[in-house]
Amino acid sequence: MQKIIHAIDRIEHFVLVWTILGLALVGAFQVLTRYGFNYSFSWFEELGRYLAVLIAFLGAGIGAKKGTHFSMDLIVGMLAKPYQYYLQSFTGIISSAFFFLIAVYSWKFIVRMHNFGATSSTMGIRMYIVYLPILIFSVVMAVRFLITGLGYIKKARNGEENCR
Repeated sequence: MQKIIHAIDRIEHFVLVWTILGLALVGAFQVLTRYGFNYSFSWFEELGRYLAVLIAFLGAGIGAKKGTHFSMDLIVGMLAKPYQYYLQSFTGIISSAFFFLIAVYSWKFIVRMHNFGATSSTMGIRMYIVYLPILIFSVVMAVRFLITGLGYIKKARNGEENCR
């Protein structure tokens, strides 16, 4: 299981690095052509928008893994250690359920987009492909939050001192 998680981590980081690089190159090329040659490619803005959304979801997945998402530590800090673990476990499991729900609804939306045959306005990409990262990374975040939540239950049962 650890090998699978490690492989997913490596894929996430690889895709994130190349997507950020791609967005930077697209943006730089757009600025160069617009201001240097007084010509603008209409599809650059759309590609940049799709890459930015992909970067946001990739970053959110990595943030879920590393535990860097916003949390209310004040409430957690007022509780005794085992209760801190249980509250954080509950938060992780609820977050996981939320992202699984997002995945279910995004799947329904993707199927609808596929059936309609809708395409993006300037690039002509099928819209269900554009929405696939929402499904994929919602599942990734759901799994990450579930693993985190279950990890806190394990820590509570083992009586570990450090909550993070």
